[in-house]
Amino acid sequence: MSAYTDKMVNELRSVSSWNYDLASDYAALHGLSVRSVISKLKNLDIAYTPKPVVKSAAAPRVKKSEIVLQIAQLSGADAEALAGLEKADARSLTALLKALPR
Repeated sequence: MSAYTDKMVNELRSVSSWNYDLASDYAALHGLSVRSVISKLKNLDIAYTPKPVVKSAAAPRVKKSEIVLQIAQLSGADAEALAGLEKADARSLTALLKALPR
């Protein structure tokens, strides 16, 4: 059994182009999830424009091996001797790197 009546399907078809905001408003009005509305639109082959993907504003990722190499350089230790540090979590390695005198 479908959660969508014929009247609801006709309402969906009456709009020429859907986007996330319209789907969200429709879902709230009819007690449905946004995901359900979007799925129904796609199932009915009704034009739907997804919301744009927002890229993270975070700094580029740095590999743990690179952090360990920097720690080795600043501490004067052999990089191979510190290779086991690569198993530590990145936050801990970054904190250690910041704590070293430059």
